[in-house]
Amino acid sequence: MLKITAPFQNAGEVDALIDAGADELYCGYLPREWEKEFTSLEFERKGSCSNFTDLKELAEAVRIAHSRKVPVYLALNGLYVASQYALLLKIIADLEKVDFDAYIIADIGLLLTLRRLKTGKKLHISTGGTVFNSESVDFYASLGASRIVLDRQTRISNMYELAAAHPGIDFEVFILSTYCVFIDGFCTFLHIYGLYPELPIEGGKAAVSGQQLEIVSSYGQRAAVDSCCLKYSALAYTAAEHHKAGPGIKPVFYKQLKDGLECGICALREISRTKVASVKIIGRQQTPAQRLKYVKLVRSALDILKENAGIAAKDFQFKVQESYRKLFNYPGPCRGNNCYHPEILVVPPRKFRRR
Repeated sequence: MLKITAPFQNAGEVDALIDAGADELYCGYLPREWEKEFTSLEFERKGSCSNFTDLKELAEAVRIAHSRKVPVYLALNGLYVASQYALLLKIIADLEKVDFDAYIIADIGLLLTLRRLKTGKKLHISTGGTVFNSESVDFYASLGASRIVLDRQTRISNMYELAAAHPGIDFEVFILSTYCVFIDGFCTFLHIYGLYPELPIEGGKAAVSGQQLEIVSSYGQRAAVDSCCLKYSALAYTAAEHHKAGPGIKPVFYKQLKDGLECGICALREISRTKVASVKIIGRQQTPAQRLKYVKLVRSALDILKENAGIAAKDFQFKVQESYRKLFNYPGPCRGNNCYHPEILVVPPRKFRRR
């Protein structure tokens, strides 16, 4: 049966997430000294609002999880440059004293560094490692990777082929929250979560008294989308003439989440028939209540499969979409707009009763 890999931010969440059905936990760690010297962007772009900042609390969280026989994985999946390695090595030395089970990494330099340091922890390749085929799986396996997180765009047929061809590697796929049409490992857009300081308009002076620009996250109280999903356009100018060269570039991906949370639970029936080891819930940047709901939803879907081994795709999708609507109090039918795997949807919207 597929395992559920769930995110968390503090030690107080561990028991609740495990009780809700999480089989594995993952988190981040961002020490204050890193933010003072560099930025939080290298730590998977989520900042201190989404990561542990206290090593003792991290160690306590791991202790609680291990007492429940649940492993903990730590994301250190930024991209790092040579000038950062002195501090990065100090952070790794501190982390090595904590008994978590694996690093989740994207940077090949960091992967080689951890091998050189002979870490006793497992090495998981983040989706930022951009694995698309067997050659890349073999490459990371040769460097000691034991798990690979596949990109969101990986089709179920590719999951089946990759997992079947590499029985010595655990594969993990995303299942819930924050679907993106872009490739994680190639993305250089700004991702910010949590409220940030207000910035004045027009050269340091507010145009109107009290009027300020405010950077908010996609999960802030007044925000609707990630920054990469905003209605923006980019114009190119020539260096010499300073005039516009060509039409404005519009975003490839723009949406307002009017159709509910990005979700792939309808595909769990098909994913469970591959040799994929776990399904990952995204949400280190979200609230504990949201994370708990996500785990409950995925667990309820896997329980349906466990209790009905031969369930038809149509019946499974009907049941899990009903669970989704009840848990999130979502009023309408799923239209597949925010679906990870829309090609497998077979339940027509008219089957649902609007609340």
